[in-house]
Amino acid sequence: MSFASSAEPRHHPDCCMAISQPLLHTLSNLLPNGPAISVLSIGSGTGLLESLLSEMLDDSYDVCGVEVSPNVNKYLPEENMFFVGGTWDLCTQAGRSKVWMFTYPRDPKLIVRYLDIYDHAGLSKLIWLGPKMDWQDYEGVFASSRFSNLTILEDCGMASYEMVVVAELSGSP
Repeated sequence: MSFASSAEPRHHPDCCMAISQPLLHTLSNLLPNGPAISVLSIGSGTGLLESLLSEMLDDSYDVCGVEVSPNVNKYLPEENMFFVGGTWDLCTQAGRSKVWMFTYPRDPKLIVRYLDIYDHAGLSKLIWLGPKMDWQDYEGVFASSRFSNLTILEDCGMASYEMVVVAELSGSP
C-alpha cells in the first residue's frame, strides 16, 4: 500500500492514526522476539494499521484485530478478526495474546477491564497510540497496573499531536 511508504506521517480515510514507514518500523521493533507472538489490536477499525504492520513482520507474528462491527474491517484476513458486542465488551483472544495494542481508545475503563479479566503471565507489553492530549486520561490506568514501566515515544513517525506509549512489566528494562 503506497501511502505507507512515506517517511512523513499521512492520514488515510481508513485509519485514525497518521501512518508512515517510521511508525511501522517503530511498532515492529517494539514487538518481542520469540516463537508465535500474538498481537491483539483492540479497536482495530478497518485493520489498515494492523495489516501494514503484519506485512513488515515474519510469519512468527500473528496480528489480529478486535472490532464491534464486522462491516468495518477492510484489510485484515477474516481469520485475524474478532468481534465483540459493543465498546464495553471484551475479546477472549486477549487471554492468549502476548501484546495488546490500543489505537485511539475511547475509554480508559475498557483497558482497566481487559487488565482485570485477561491479564496473564504471557502478556508482555501494552502499546497505546493516540493523541497527546488524551494520554493524561490513560496514564493512571497503566501506572497502577503491573505494566507501570512506561516509555513515551514521540517523533517516531506520527503526526505532531500523536504519541505512542509502551507499557511494560514493572522491573523491565
